[in-house]
Amino acid sequence: MDGQVEFDNNLTESAIRPTKLGHKNWMFIGGEHTGWRSAGIYTFVEQVRRHGADPFAHFEWVFEKLMHNPAPEELQALLPVNWIKARPAACQTIESRVA
Repeated sequence: MDGQVEFDNNLTESAIRPTKLGHKNWMFIGGEHTGWRSAGIYTFVEQVRRHGADPFAHFEWVFEKLMHNPAPEELQALLPVNWIKARPAACQTIESRVA
């Protein structure tokens, strides 16, 4: 090994810990597709957090764009990684906005 690959997955385990802790609370919400929807939302939230950005700011921006009914080819720009690349100044963490 060249030392570039980590032998543990602590980052992943730490990212999903809040989800697992709330599992019993959320077990009976929604219908049969709720799990898939929740997984999608958590994926976006953790992707934005991992880049040090504010998930609320990302969702706020995405929902604003979705209200204007973007064309299918414009949806790729709404992904967290593209939002972060295109708007580095808007990607402030919660702590930096409060401070």
